Amino acid sequence: MFVWFSLFLHPSARPFDIFQQQVEWINIADLRREKLFLKLQKKLAKEWVEMKNKHQKSRENVQKQQQSSVDRLVKRNHLNSTSLGERNTEAGPSCRHPSLAGRVSDPAQNAAVVLTEEQQMMRSLVQTQTDEWSQLLRRHEQEEFEQHKGQILQENAMLKDLLISRQQQQMATLRAKFTAESKDLIQTQTKKNMLDKQAIQQDRNAKTNAEKDRRKKELNEKNLKQFMEERKRLGTKCGRHEEQLIKKHNEQSEQLEKEAAKALELEEMSHRESLLASQPQCIV
Repeated sequence: MFVWFSLFLHPSARPFDIFQQQVEWINIADLRREKLFLKLQKKLAKEWVEMKNKHQKSRENVQKQQQSSVDRLVKRNHLNSTSLGERNTEAGPSCRHPSLAGRVSDPAQNAAVVLTEEQQMMRSLVQTQTDEWSQLLRRHEQEEFEQHKGQILQENAMLKDLLISRQQQQMATLRAKFTAESKDLIQTQTKKNMLDKQAIQQDRNAKTNAEKDRRKKELNEKNLKQFMEERKRLGTKCGRHEEQLIKKHNEQSEQLEKEAAKALELEEMSHRESLLASQPQCIV
């Protein structure tokens, strides 16, 4: 929106300087307080919470599945150990031939082999679950990154639309101002012509109608020339101010694009750092 006000300026002040003071700079912070932008932010915040809740539910399901797998393996290993212990007890020490001592076929040695296999099974399960959990967290992190990046783009698109709307209002106000000035110029010229004709008609020095017509024609030509010069000067000023306003609008648009690009760059940098710092994780 334009703010037109009278200024006491030094006679040497340039028209460009005056025009710069007449045009309000569109502040991006003001655009962020617009109702449409606040509505978009509310929508994006809701989508973010929904995604976080979805991820939380997914993690809880994986935790339950992994805990269930661990419980089943522990139970099975416990049953195997109990069964082996019962068989060793039933056989008794008298059933064990001395020649078996130290051999691989010795039941005592077999018990150690069974425990090692159980440990290997548990280690394999832990590794599998660690990979599964780490992949889940990485996938969630990637999804959050993509959604956040998309939200930045949506916000920038909204700010761009709001900025264009404000700029169009400024341009429309500028053109309306010069249209009004042009109408005033026409009215002034028309009124001056009428007054000049009346003055000539009432002038007693003009004794004949031919002389009056000649003077009217001369004044009309003079007024028309002056009018055309004024219109040309007004059109030049309007064109110059439009160019200056377009330049200012381009600067504002470039500033908005730079801020959006910087926000995306920071988001991508943060995501890359997270990927570099990520390590295998498991449920503790």
